[in-house]
Amino acid sequence: MLPAVASVEQGPAQEAAPVKSGLRIPPVLLEGDEPALPITGPGQKYALGPTAPAGHVGHEEAALPEAYGTGKLFLAAREPHWLYAHWDLTLEQQRRYNALSRDRHLVVRVYAGSPEAQPEKEVHVHPESRHWFIHVDRGETRYVAELGYYRPRRRWVTIATSSAAVTPGDRPSTEGTARFTTIPMEVRLAELAALAKQTIPAGLPPLAAAQERALAELVGLHLLQQDWGNSARVAELVRGGGEQGVSAVQLALPGPLGGESAGVSSLMAAPEQRPAGFWFNINAELVLYGGTEPDATVTIDGCPVQLRPDGTFSCRLSLPDGDHSVTLSALSAQGELRQAELEFSRRTDCLGEVGAAPEDPSLQPPGGEYP
Repeated sequence: MLPAVASVEQGPAQEAAPVKSGLRIPPVLLEGDEPALPITGPGQKYALGPTAPAGHVGHEEAALPEAYGTGKLFLAAREPHWLYAHWDLTLEQQRRYNALSRDRHLVVRVYAGSPEAQPEKEVHVHPESRHWFIHVDRGETRYVAELGYYRPRRRWVTIATSSAAVTPGDRPSTEGTARFTTIPMEVRLAELAALAKQTIPAGLPPLAAAQERALAELVGLHLLQQDWGNSARVAELVRGGGEQGVSAVQLALPGPLGGESAGVSSLMAAPEQRPAGFWFNINAELVLYGGTEPDATVTIDGCPVQLRPDGTFSCRLSLPDGDHSVTLSALSAQGELRQAELEFSRRTDCLGEVGAAPEDPSLQPPGGEYP
């Protein structure tokens, strides 16, 4: 569906004025763009009375409270294997619950499915914490969190239960309805304009359908006259503000590129260079991720890794065949060092002719230079 042209003010007759280049805006594209009537009646936020208010009205600066004390627990899926939990407790409420707790802090339980089952995770949080990131083992899973504490004899007391949060899948999607393609160089832009006319959806209101057809005719006519080299300039025409917008775009554009364009392709598509007959390509990547204090320094084999504001990080590496070892280090702002050494091995056994799928050229194998 082609986007609508921006509105401009017209006279009562709604006549389209000619443009210097000879391009005319169909009057139907300018219908339905009358300004909305002003809002009247009670409840106007900025409406002034018959007289100006007396005196000087000062501006009061108000800060949002740290918490509202609703006692609610919010749970959201951040990644396939990470959940984010936040509870709305005031400082007084937090201290009261900590005092009642046998452990002197709160606990977050995470259930796969419903709270009636056994908790899959149980996280003991800091006494002053109001939110926490929780690692879970499965993607595409419905999780529910429960905030509470333990009384003596491990008697569980529930403060709040969250709504369900579903983690996204951790496998490539099997959805195949969206397809991207490369437009061959020999296809003229005028032919693309003809194809655009066929994309007008059925069931539109009469005015909207007429506007869609008029816009397709307008774009197709201009493509036929100019035969521009790329589709970005078509978007400039569509975004132009009526007659003035079209004139300004035309004056800013260079002349025709001379013959056919060098090729037009969708932004997501790569040129298809597939061998003839049946083929099969495969490859693998390594993803390292974790979290620490936001002011810490994390390195992978001595190369620094940029942390997110919450202290989490992730890094993608290529994974060729062979044995690989990676050392991750975290150095706190106080000089405390933590390290973990990970070892990986990949061996590819192929039956028949199997090729290597192209990988991101910026990726390095373990032991290389990391972003």
